[in-house]
Amino acid sequence: MTHSLKITVHEASHLVDVERFGKNDPYVRVGLNLKEKFEKTKTVKNAGKDAAWNQTLDLQSFDPQQQPELYVEVIDEETTVDEPIAFTTIPLHQVLSAQGHAIRGRFDLFTVDGKQKGEILLTIAVVAPGQTEGHHPSTEIRGQVQLDTAHQNRIKGLKRKESAADGATLAVAAGLAFGAKALLDQHKGEKKLDHEAQEAAKAANREI
Repeated sequence: MTHSLKITVHEASHLVDVERFGKNDPYVRVGLNLKEKFEKTKTVKNAGKDAAWNQTLDLQSFDPQQQPELYVEVIDEETTVDEPIAFTTIPLHQVLSAQGHAIRGRFDLFTVDGKQKGEILLTIAVVAPGQTEGHHPSTEIRGQVQLDTAHQNRIKGLKRKESAADGATLAVAAGLAFGAKALLDQHKGEKKLDHEAQEAAKAANREI
């Protein structure tokens, strides 16, 4: 039987605001492998630079020997492609060596370009086979993080997809605007021709 990892996502603060209009709509997702599906929290609408979730995520089949890091991402929910706000990689040896194999810690976050900005408060607990709950430490610590190159490359890829989607949306909007202007110009031209025809008809009638 394997262990599981329970991560309670409490809150994040001092996030970068990636919205051009309005405020961040962030959610958090966590994973033990960059190539596998992440578990995610609910989205907090209009949260801006600070958000609270207080939601526990459960990562099954945790193997401490094969999965030494926890990958954490804060994402802004969009109507097209979601945009990364921040990320961090947490070495799990600090959890495994803690009393009760659990820690409650504040962890630094990094922006897409790798600059430290913001932090996230998590409780991380290893749950042994046959148990349903992990230890809940009351003391908060400053957690250890690392800037993982592979994780950053994943975040940069997500950012490129979001930027491409934004560009496509703007292009469509520009095309629609251009089309609308062309129709308006055509309508104005037709009205002008119609007006000229009416004036010509009136002139002809006066001559008769």
